[in-house]
Amino acid sequence: MDITHYIILIVGGILAGFTNILIGGGGLITLPVYIGTGLPASVANGTNRVNLSMQYIIALIKFSKAGKMPWKLVIRLGIPTSLGTVIGAMCATNISNMVLHILLLVIIVFSIFYIFTNSNLKKPRSNQNIVSNEDIKVNWLTWILFLLAGIYAGFISVAIGMIWFALCSWRLKIGYVRITSIRIFLGLIISAIALTIFIIAGKVNFVDGLVLGIGSSIGAYIASIAAMKLNKKLIRIIILSILTISGLYMLFFQILHWL
Repeated sequence: MDITHYIILIVGGILAGFTNILIGGGGLITLPVYIGTGLPASVANGTNRVNLSMQYIIALIKFSKAGKMPWKLVIRLGIPTSLGTVIGAMCATNISNMVLHILLLVIIVFSIFYIFTNSNLKKPRSNQNIVSNEDIKVNWLTWILFLLAGIYAGFISVAIGMIWFALCSWRLKIGYVRITSIRIFLGLIISAIALTIFIIAGKVNFVDGLVLGIGSSIGAYIASIAAMKLNKKLIRIIILSILTISGLYMLFFQILHWL
């Protein structure tokens, strides 16, 4: 394989890791990169869990050292998410190229719309709307919603961070940094579980996954610092730009497939 192949994987990984930690949607970059470099859809979906695991480990270490990880809360949310992930990953081991291409294009458009219209990324929450860790309740509806999110995450894990962002804002009423810490912890759980299932099914290319994972770990480290320092308006502009480029990249390969 020529050096260009690995350069594309590393650059794509950096952009994906950065995007995934800040708001989610890193799979909207990595899956098109994997498919564009020649992996079948189901293998790309499984291989994607390698780099996701790597970037979430880096971000988890960074957030833990900074004292930003609400452990009791993330463990409570991790139980339904884990159950859902097992179901979703088992259903996804034989996804076709056409289905994955269409799903990615639809999700990219939805993600750009979501980020563009999401008020939580335009202005910070006022302190009076943010509850303390002790006041956060995980009731049956929240449990079910995170179970369903886990099923989706296990199936494709694309833009799941945006779904968690919306759920945490709506159900838990917490601020951006704590939402990011929850997404990092849950992301590591679903990546580890789904990766195990895809390995058993023989749907993982470890070389490509590890190469892209190096890039995504670098991007995740940068993003874990940026999440605690950058203005959310600037984050929003950066992510929209990256996702737009990814959408055009995916559309290019889909047009080639149709031709």
